Amino acid sequence: MAVEILLRFTAMGDLLLAVPAARALAARGSQVEWVIHRRWSQLAPFLPARVHVWGKIGDLFPLARRLRALQPDRVHDLQGKLASIFLSTIIGTTVTRYRKRDCIENIRSAFGKYPLSGGEPRPVWQRYLETVGTPGAAPDGGLVFPSNRLLEAQNWLRTERGLEPYSYVLFHPGASQIGKILPKAAGKAFLDALHNPVVIGDCPEPALTGNFVDFRGRLPLNRLPDLMMLSNGLISSDSGPMHLGRAVGIPVVGVFIQTDPVLGFSPIPSPRTKVFSRTLPCKPCSLHGQRAVCPVGNWACRDLPWPSIAREVSGFLENAA
Repeated sequence: MAVEILLRFTAMGDLLLAVPAARALAARGSQVEWVIHRRWSQLAPFLPARVHVWGKIGDLFPLARRLRALQPDRVHDLQGKLASIFLSTIIGTTVTRYRKRDCIENIRSAFGKYPLSGGEPRPVWQRYLETVGTPGAAPDGGLVFPSNRLLEAQNWLRTERGLEPYSYVLFHPGASQIGKILPKAAGKAFLDALHNPVVIGDCPEPALTGNFVDFRGRLPLNRLPDLMMLSNGLISSDSGPMHLGRAVGIPVVGVFIQTDPVLGFSPIPSPRTKVFSRTLPCKPCSLHGQRAVCPVGNWACRDLPWPSIAREVSGFLENAA
């Protein structure tokens, strides 16, 4: 059996967009070894591969020795950063490397130019499949769940969180970058439209009011798939939880503010996935939502008809459940 190593360390969304590549390698008969960063180690049991974790640069040398002992046939570097280039080099076998954005787009982003071109039209998950040599594979982005996980998750939900399974909808308005965080008006509209909303995430912004259960900052990462699996769907900013909801298989609505699906980071397509993104002449103005100040001065990407969007989203989730 061929041994193939995947290097995709971070971030959560990118890890989940690499799941189809791992599944495609396994489907062609390979033993898949996946290297991730320690920050995401709680997701390791759900990934369709044997997972190796590192946290600091010094970990890479012993990790390389362990991986060399497997006599790998190939390393697939889907990260494309210094750490992955270094690790793939010292493992000492054939390497395929993910081609990141073209230089012109990176230069435009670095100098604050906009809109960004979206010069590579193919989505990231598709480019990952092409990098590992499975360009025609169907994008299976599902996570791995042990057979007893559902029952155990139901017991946890009732006893630890006081919720009944399939009685709530998840709402994730925050994000790691300020330009992706949903505005207060969006939060109010979605909370008003949803039945029994549960708010998740680590970001306390935006400040929300209304009748909802607030789990922000109070949920370990390894329990988030359980909470999602037992929900009626998820509305999320452009963020890791958006991709996690898609990987769990629940109905998902992704709302893009400053960023844009044209950059390739939209969820893996499915009939239960919907994306909202307003077309504007200034958008996207950043690769990952880094702008704290609108370059045009009007934040048109946030000024959307949120009540009507919320009604449409609520209807989509009901039909997709």
